[in-house]
Amino acid sequence: MVAASGGPAHIAVVSLDGDEGWVAALRRACGHVLVPLTWSQAVERGSDDRRGRLTLLDSATPRSPGELEAYVRSLAIVTHVVVSTAQEGSAATLLTAGAVNVLDRNALPGVLGARLGADLRWLRRIRTVPTRDGDGEGALPFRTQALLLEILCAIPGPVCCHDIRRLLGAPGRLMTLPALRGRIRRLGPHLAERGLECGRTVRWGADTITVHAPRASRSPSR
Repeated sequence: MVAASGGPAHIAVVSLDGDEGWVAALRRACGHVLVPLTWSQAVERGSDDRRGRLTLLDSATPRSPGELEAYVRSLAIVTHVVVSTAQEGSAATLLTAGAVNVLDRNALPGVLGARLGADLRWLRRIRTVPTRDGDGEGALPFRTQALLLEILCAIPGPVCCHDIRRLLGAPGRLMTLPALRGRIRRLGPHLAERGLECGRTVRWGADTITVHAPRASRSPSR
């Protein structure tokens, strides 16, 4: 949860390259508590906090075209993402992918800390709770299934299966498409309890996933 105004704020940090020295320098320079997390920890904490958390996704090395954007699209499903990267010319595509800000990781740590502070103030102003809330209904025995149910109930529109597969897997290791399809199929009764159903538009090797209220059955024609 974002700290109250005036107190120290916690920012989750996911380092794709494990650059602990850079994170330590940033921690010393800014007045916020930086909490290093693995990818899976950031996904779980972001979902538990219902997108009330700011997560810094740090990329120290250049990545192939589209790779960093794919990480952002996935992580932005459950948390607000700020990206720190030295990759020039990537800001527009990262913002389009869902990042709330893109920072030049070569800037002075004090400058980066100030910009993170501005992002935290923005988050306090816009913070909302998703309208489709499934609290207290149909607890699931496996954490991955419970997390997937939370994700499905919160997605605002059509989502590519690759973004969810990456979210539930790890950087560089996606959950397989058959595994995701099987998990979604088993969640059907839990979605129905919430008045929802999951639809899939199937293409070769990829699904577009939507969650919506079931369409009312048509009256028989006379």
